[in-house]
Amino acid sequence: MQPNELTLEAQMFDAKINSMDKTCLLAPLSFFDACNVSTDEERLRRMMLLRTRALQLGISEQEYADRRDNYTSQFDADPSYCLKIARMALRRQAMQELGFTPMADVETRQAEYLIEPYLPLDAITILAGVAGMGKTWLALKWAADISTGRATRDGTPGLVYYFTQENDPHIVLSPRLESLGADPENIVIMQQMADTPALTMCDARLDALASRPGCRPSLVVFDPIQSYLEKHANMNQAADVRPMMDHLANFAARYHCAVMLVSHISKPNLSGGSASDRILGSSDFRNAARSIIFVGCDPDDRSLRVFAQDKSSLGPPGPSRKFSIHDGGVEIMDECALTADEILRGSVPNKQHGPEPKVGNRAVALIGELIKNKGWVKASEAYAAADKEGISPTVMSSAANSMELIRRKCNNGIKGGYTVWYEEGRKPDFLE
Repeated sequence: MQPNELTLEAQMFDAKINSMDKTCLLAPLSFFDACNVSTDEERLRRMMLLRTRALQLGISEQEYADRRDNYTSQFDADPSYCLKIARMALRRQAMQELGFTPMADVETRQAEYLIEPYLPLDAITILAGVAGMGKTWLALKWAADISTGRATRDGTPGLVYYFTQENDPHIVLSPRLESLGADPENIVIMQQMADTPALTMCDARLDALASRPGCRPSLVVFDPIQSYLEKHANMNQAADVRPMMDHLANFAARYHCAVMLVSHISKPNLSGGSASDRILGSSDFRNAARSIIFVGCDPDDRSLRVFAQDKSSLGPPGPSRKFSIHDGGVEIMDECALTADEILRGSVPNKQHGPEPKVGNRAVALIGELIKNKGWVKASEAYAAADKEGISPTVMSSAANSMELIRRKCNNGIKGGYTVWYEEGRKPDFLE
């Protein structure tokens, strides 16, 4: 056979063979290296070295001979095929040494869910909605059902880590979980102490607890996202958000659990976009989540709530479901056809305020277009754009009020100072 890129020099072959253990020595690649030479004399020498090393390692003469005859006959019958296999073996070896894996070694399996299809295992779910619409009630309902086994296929109770900064564990969590029939032994919280650092989504204490016997969580909830960011992290910056989300996704996969982030949403405007675009912070929150669920009002009956799955990356989305909150409990009701956008629109009170409708709507639409990409605009730029459309500064200011934009002065008292209007949760970086 002609020498090729896999032909080892004699010294390199000898050193390789003399450093091998039993398993590697009897592997096909060892015999390929012995046969992949240009002369019969060198092939014989290499075979003799292989035999000597095999006997040194305690391999019997018969076992060595069987392996030798099997592999050398294959090589002699089709050397080009053996060369192809050897190239593949070396490529795999290089991948393994550097931590890479060919897709041929990746087992195909179906997505698994804690609550199908809303809470996928090994992944992140975002539960979002307007304040007061029942996000926490729904999250606690699911936590309670998981803690008792009511939500699991085999009825096995699961452990829930429920972390919240917005709800007092004594006044809110305990009575609600009790009314929902939770097993409090299977609900874990963390009460912040004065002498302990604040918990974050990437906190090493989570791994320390989850790795203990009997402490692996089925569900981990952070309510809300903003309270558990890493120190100095800016939730509007992808460079800060993505590492946190990657860490959480790895945590979920490592412990085969579901992670749920509870999020508030920004105020509605006419700038377009889907419901998911209103989740506060960087788009990397929603991009990393495999499931996004919104909670809002039933537009036809504001006494009822609805949850709708707006994103389901691992399979078909689940049906929207109505639910009611009464007598300190949650009742999941019938399926419905309402979408996330529809229930969020239904969650906005029908109140009239702001400028005269016709001109006012034009002003709102103009501001929405100006802030669509960045989430903010200089007031002077908004007034200039309005002037071209024949809209007065007073109407523009009223429109900004109706959209509940935040106003912030920059370089106040300094020549060149200006005012910025921005949406809640989309604060410009230069204002930090």
